[in-house]
Amino acid sequence: MVDIKNVKPQIEKLAKRYNLALLVLFGSQATGLTHKESDVDVAYYSHGKLDFNHEILLNADLTGIFRNDKVSLINLKTASPLIAKEIVSKGVVLHTDDNFLFSQLYARVLRMYEEASPIFELRRQYLDYKIAKYRHV
Repeated sequence: MVDIKNVKPQIEKLAKRYNLALLVLFGSQATGLTHKESDVDVAYYSHGKLDFNHEILLNADLTGIFRNDKVSLINLKTASPLIAKEIVSKGVVLHTDDNFLFSQLYARVLRMYEEASPIFELRRQYLDYKIAKYRHV
């Protein structure tokens, strides 16, 4: 599991370097349910647009900080409602330069998730139908 106290100073420098407003650890490293093959899931919210090259550099820097070559990076501005809900519900804030940003993001994500829930329900019904159909084959 990630020792947040040990990486905090490096995370703060990284956030300044990439102009990040928010960094959130989520997934198994945040919940403590890790194993030797666990990756490190990190979500970010940047002040500006982070281009592809800078995102690769950010990922490489996080790989060094966490000493794990399996870092998954999620942009909170473009994350799907399902993954965004997981991040804001169970994530651990590593860095924020605005104490209200996470609360605002949380409210926005829950609204997006609620708006998308009929689609999730249709998908679930379709998958249930397909599973039931193949059980009888």
